[in-house]
Amino acid sequence: MSRTSRTRWDGTDIEVVVYGPGIGMLGLESEVGNRVSDALARGVKIVACENTMHGLKLTRADMLDGIGYVPAGVIELMKRQYEGYAYIRP
Repeated sequence: MSRTSRTRWDGTDIEVVVYGPGIGMLGLESEVGNRVSDALARGVKIVACENTMHGLKLTRADMLDGIGYVPAGVIELMKRQYEGYAYIRP
């Protein structure tokens, strides 16, 4: 089960896994919501950690359209690294 998308730049698969304090960037009131939408339009996969959402009492209705969801962000990162993805943390 692969959850990858091709970007329009060079065919590189990019997935952004958002968890912890960063989850606010995916909320409906996010100041960077337009940048998230732009990234999605370019084929970047953006997923929210449902564990973080649950802890903050957020539902999918509270989140931006077009994003994906994973049960646990850390597990998603581990899966992707096993598949050969590079983990780049800001």
